[in-house]
Amino acid sequence: MNAEKFLYHGCSDVAALNITQDYFNRSFAGKNGTVYGNGVYFSSMASYSHSYAVPNKHGKRCMFYARVLVGHTTSGDTTMKVCPQNYQTTTDGEHIYVTYHDTQAYRQYLICYK
Repeated sequence: MNAEKFLYHGCSDVAALNITQDYFNRSFAGKNGTVYGNGVYFSSMASYSHSYAVPNKHGKRCMFYARVLVGHTTSGDTTMKVCPQNYQTTTDGEHIYVTYHDTQAYRQYLICYK
């Protein structure tokens, strides 16, 4: 089992500021959908997370490169508010991982770009 992965999380510059102050807070989860569960979404593909990196009025986008404790994964669905017992994340089975605990991810790097 690979318990830790480096994954991407795209967001607005306002969300990036909140994440730098409050980490990946699940109370903001669900703003961009809950297809694989109501948690914080990460992807192993920067190109996927780029679509969630909403540009500000100057065209700047933000994306985190985060250390995520993935642990045991299971398929997620839109009804999930927490992971099933014995699992730590839900997934699409390819590149998306959803966390359900605020301390499950560490914001390693904030990448800002145009």
